[in-house]
Amino acid sequence: MSMGTQLAGSVLILFSLALQQNPAAQKPAGGQDTGVEVSALALEAAKFCDFGPKTYLAYIPIDITIVNGRHTPIILANQAHVQRVLVGKSSEDLLANKHQVATPLQALRSRDVAFGLQPSGDDFSILKHNQSYMFTAVEGIPVSRDAAHPAPGAVLPGDAAMSLEVQTWPYARDPGVVRRQWSKFGDLISTTVTSIPTLLKLPANPPVEKCGLPLP
Repeated sequence: MSMGTQLAGSVLILFSLALQQNPAAQKPAGGQDTGVEVSALALEAAKFCDFGPKTYLAYIPIDITIVNGRHTPIILANQAHVQRVLVGKSSEDLLANKHQVATPLQALRSRDVAFGLQPSGDDFSILKHNQSYMFTAVEGIPVSRDAAHPAPGAVLPGDAAMSLEVQTWPYARDPGVVRRQWSKFGDLISTTVTSIPTLLKLPANPPVEKCGLPLP
């Protein structure tokens, strides 16, 4: 997983299988930390894996960008990661917390880092207004092969909407103590943030590989 920090005023959310932006969904979804905006650039699917007679898994590399929309600096852990992918029939459904599929919650509990008198540059990024932090994740999305015969727990092929839940605090340490300790450097972000929904299309029956996955 590659990480980095770079300036970004705005990021267009793309999906390699369906590259459409939903103009109606410009506000962050529920669980968003005010002024912290998440966008994603989904790259070409890494592969499609056989997942039983009715389902396949689409593995999508996604470049994720977290932008500081506040006018004050924020402090962000460099080990922020995607803990869930949420898929719904529409962006409106996702904004209303109506999910067709929510992948299993995968919360990260990392090793403790040096919580000294100021944020370590190795473990945290301090972002000014409109600066951003980027990292890459590969996410597997279960998809039904046939829309007419949907598989339980899988996304229907065709049009759908996707959001990402990003865990920003991967440590066991109480963030409240650290937040007060580092308040002069910026606002420590420790809540789960959710990306703006994007429309996507998933093929019904692409060529799949035998990846040795346990069948559902």
